[in-house]
Formats: sequence, C-alpha cells, structure tokens
Amino acid sequence: MREWVILPEVEEATALARKLGVHPAVIHVLFRRGQTSAEAITRFLECPLDKIQDPFAFKDMKRAVDRIRMAIERREKILIYGDYDVDGVTGSAILYPVLKELGADIRVHIPHRIEDGYGLNRKSLESWLGRGIKVLITVDNGITGADHIDFLNQKGVDTIIVDHHETKGALPKAYALVSAAAGGGGEASLAACGLAFKLAWALLGDLKKAEEYLDLVTLGTVADLAGLEGENRILLKQGLPRLAKTNKVGLRALMDVSGLSRGVPSFRDVAFGLAPRINAAGRMGSPLAAFKLLTTKDNEEARQLARELDEGNQERQRVERDAFEEAVKKVEADPQFTERQAIVVESDRWHEGVIGIVAARLVERFQKPSIVISFRSGDVGKGSGRTTRYFPIFDSLCACEEFFESFGGHAQACGLSIKKSNVDAFREKLDRTVSARIKNESAVPRIEIDYVFNLNDLSEAVLKDLEALSPFGPGNPKPMFLTRNVHVKGEARKLGRDTFRCWVTDSSGKTTCEAVGFNAFALWQTANRPTHLDLVHQPVFKDFQGIRSVQLELEDLRPAG
Repeated sequence: MREWVILPEVEEATALARKLGVHPAVIHVLFRRGQTSAEAITRFLECPLDKIQDPFAFKDMKRAVDRIRMAIERREKILIYGDYDVDGVTGSAILYPVLKELGADIRVHIPHRIEDGYGLNRKSLESWLGRGIKVLITVDNGITGADHIDFLNQKGVDTIIVDHHETKGALPKAYALVSAAAGGGGEASLAACGLAFKLAWALLGDLKKAEEYLDLVTLGTVADLAGLEGENRILLKQGLPRLAKTNKVGLRALMDVSGLSRGVPSFRDVAFGLAPRINAAGRMGSPLAAFKLLTTKDNEEARQLARELDEGNQERQRVERDAFEEAVKKVEADPQFTERQAIVVESDRWHEGVIGIVAARLVERFQKPSIVISFRSGDVGKGSGRTTRYFPIFDSLCACEEFFESFGGHAQACGLSIKKSNVDAFREKLDRTVSARIKNESAVPRIEIDYVFNLNDLSEAVLKDLEALSPFGPGNPKPMFLTRNVHVKGEARKLGRDTFRCWVTDSSGKTTCEAVGFNAFALWQTANRPTHLDLVHQPVFKDFQGIRSVQLELEDLRPAG
C-alpha cells in the first residue's frame, strides 16, 4: 500500500489564484513546481512561442549557419547523418526540406539499427566520402564520436554536430557543435529534434517559417522522453494543436492508421500511438521508411508507408511481448532480486530492436533502473537502459565504464555494447553504484496529493483550468487530487487484465461520474470490494457521441475513512 501525503495549502497560492482568476488547485500545483510569481505562472500557462531563446544563443550556431550557407553557395554536397529513433528521424525530417528549400545539394543517411549500430559508422562514412560529401550534419548522434570526427577532419569534411546526449571525455573536434550538453549555450532540455528546429529557424531567419515544423518537434520530443520544462513545454503546447492540423500528408496518414484523426492529441496519444509506429521502422526494418513518410508529398505513398509502419509495429509488439515475458521470469528467478536496486538481464534470443521498450516496461513493472542486453548477434551484446522518474541513469553507467565496449545516453535512457564475459561483473557494480546513489528514499512508496476536491467541485470550468497545466510527461507529471467518501454506484467492472471501472456518486447523490483505473481492479478486490472509496485521481474530460462528461483517471484507491 502506498502512503498518501496531502500537501498543505499555501496561503499565497490561494491569494494569487484569486488575482489571476484561476482555480486555486492550479496555482498550488505550480507553486510546488517552482512557479511562484504571477509572471512565471502566466508564462507557464500560456506558453507563448516568442519566449523561446533565439537560436544564436548556442555559441556555435552562427558558425554552423555560415558553413552551411557557404556549402550552398559552392554547391558542395551536404549529408544529414541521422539516427534510427524517432528523435533522430524527426530531426532529419526537419532539416532536409529546409536545406532543399535553400538550394542545398543534400543527402540523408539514417543508419540501420542492427547493421550499422548507433552513431557514426566508419564503413558508412567511407561510402559517403566516395560520393563527394564536404559537410556532414549529425542529428541525435556524434557527440561521443570523437574518433570518427577526427577521421572526417583528415578527409577534409567539416562536421556540424546537432546532438543532445551527454558527453564522455574530450569533445569531438567538430567544425560546429550545436549542443547545450557540451557547454554550447542555449536551452539544455531540448531533444535533438528541438536542436534541429533551432538550426532550421536560424537558417530560415524567421520563426514564423520555422513554425511549420513544430508538429515534428512535438513527435520527436515526446518519443525521446525529453523533460517538459522550459522550452520543451512551450514547443509541445504550441505543437500539439499543430499536429492535429498538420499539412504533412505522411503525418496525417500515420494519425489515420493510429486512430488519432480527431481532436488535439495528448502526450499519451503521441507516445503510445504515433511514436511506436515510427520507432518500429528503426527497430524491425529500415528507418528510411519512417523518414520518407515524414517528408513525402505524395498522398498514395504516404498511405502505403503508414500501412507498412503499422504492420511493422504489430510485429514489434509480438516480439516485444515474448521478450518482456522472458525478461520478467529472469528477474524474478534471481534469488537476490528483492535486495537489488538495479536490474540487468540478458539473452541470446531477444531482438535488438525491442530491448529499449522491454527495459522501459521492466522499470514500469519493478520501479528499478533496468538494463536489457541482447547477444543475438554474437559475444558482444547491445544493451538499452531506462530508469525511474527520479533517478538519472547516465552517471551510474559512467561509473561502470570499464565493462563496456561503448556507451552513451542521457539522464533517462542509455545504450551500450558489452562483452558477454563482463555482464556479471557489470550487474554487481551497477547494483552497488545505484544503491549508493539512492538517498533519502522512503521504504514505502508515496503519493503526494496536490489538492483535495469534493466530487461536485469538478465542474467543466474547473477542468478547463486544470487542462492549462498540460501537456503532462517527464518533468511535468500529472498532478494528484484526492476525493473522499464516494459511493460505488451499481456494479464495478473488470476490463481487460486488471482495469477497474465503476460509476461513483457523492453523499448527496446529485453528482455522478465514471472512474477508471488501470491495474486497479486487484487493489479493489484486495480491499474486500468496498462500496465507499477514497480516490486519488486526475479528472479529465471524456467525449462520447457528442456528449462531454467528467471521468476520474485513478492513481490509487482505498476504503473510505
């Protein structure tokens, strides 16, 4: 059972809510997230696009723009070297049409996950050198590829790195480095697609022109689990409505096969509807299909590519399900599992394209940083890691560097290659490292409750105020609200594996709404099926056949009292 901690009301927040004309719950949530002035709160809620930094805040941006413009004038060949995940594909799909519009002689290379691996690949670079490239722009890679950059320098190729990943050791000697992670100024939270957007804006010289690509920035930022603070929040707040009205035929076709053709998509819609289909191309086949989908202007080609990606995603789901079930068995078979603070599992059978998703699902299941390694291709395995909301994984990985052939990543995700003979030692050291870094953690999981609502408080006006806090995701989690002593009306139902669904009413019987909780039916059963409940939830609008109602998305429940 999780401990419920009701956070105290703040007098200043209540007063400021009256001044700003919004519900006090909104201001209390923002106070707890460090937004305490009227100016900061207004900026957070409204997210005006003109509040993002000028692209030239990145110290190498002018150098990057000048070199690209020089290449265009000289008719030099430019290569965009992207990445196979959604962030890398969307970033490449932002820069390609912009450079085409400016008259560049432009090519794109999206590496194959299994054949090429992550990052710059020597064989691929040599192939492109044979085709006469003079400028290489990396997107979502390159910052840890110092040796490859040295090789390109020797061959007379200027490299512009557009990458948000953490650095390891000395920075590569690139012509220009567009990255806050490398101390290059600018907004630190941006994913690679956000950095590509900034470069596109700088090249076009007009934010209005660059706004056309906010739909792609939204897709890449959500998929990469970038923190929704600062500029990322503004980009998504502006980008989600643009995604709903996108003029890109490929995105429209993808939304159709994903069942997202109506209304403004949520963070969850993008994360679980659109992003997996783009990622499936990179995981199970060629990521070039995803890039073509996002850049095509042909309706029929768009529909065909969207269908292919949808079919690839279905295959990915089957392969992922089998790997996840085996991984869970391995975790639970470890006699030391309950004491371990980190999970490392490996197999010769797992497809390399799904190990990142399996790692994410292990984190969700066990609430521990998780590394999943595939040795399907030989004795040097490829691993992918994910972590919990509050525990950055990259620093702990750096402490285990001696076991890796290569590694990279950022706070929430990582990738690595490792010899099979090093896995056991790595598992033990990672566990010790993570254990040592976990401080002041309660033994009992906590839910911090932002505000207490009566059921009849949850009007349409209140929910519209609460909606202004969205989009929710990493760095801006959904707030938690408590409603006490509601009565279960009629029979509660079990949907699917463990989803709890019922109708609840207040003590007066005048206010009724639906409550739905994923993985909550067993909780209700364990509590002896109480008919009066206290609920921790997020209230949302539900639209069905033109009728709008309030639904409570449950986080936890317990008998009233």
